[in-house]
Amino acid sequence: MWRRVSFALAALSMTACAAATSSSPRSFSASGRDVITAAEIVASRVTDVYQAVTQLRPEFLRRHGATAVPLIASPMVDVYLDELPLGGAESLRSIPLDRVRLIRYISPVEADLRWGGSHSAGVILVTTLK
Repeated sequence: MWRRVSFALAALSMTACAAATSSSPRSFSASGRDVITAAEIVASRVTDVYQAVTQLRPEFLRRHGATAVPLIASPMVDVYLDELPLGGAESLRSIPLDRVRLIRYISPVEADLRWGGSHSAGVILVTTLK
């Protein structure tokens, strides 16, 4: 019985993920606690993307993962630039601020489904102007 339930939940998760990453255009004007828009960045008068995140949504950089042993450091967030891996949080400093369209925090579960692998602290996804 549990196996059927877990398969059904997995299928539902994959369907939700596929719907979230469909080819239909998304509205990038929506704002929320998991999104930083270009307008917010301009209004904040920061000098780089790292500053924008630390000032506007510092929770993006906080350690979201948990480890079984407290002596081991919690994992750090990964940064993706236009769907491609870029590095850790410090790599945000290398992104030209004037090219940023949207910064979004992706939860560990959604990031694992979207890109595979393990993103135990989540992902900061930076979308630039094309």
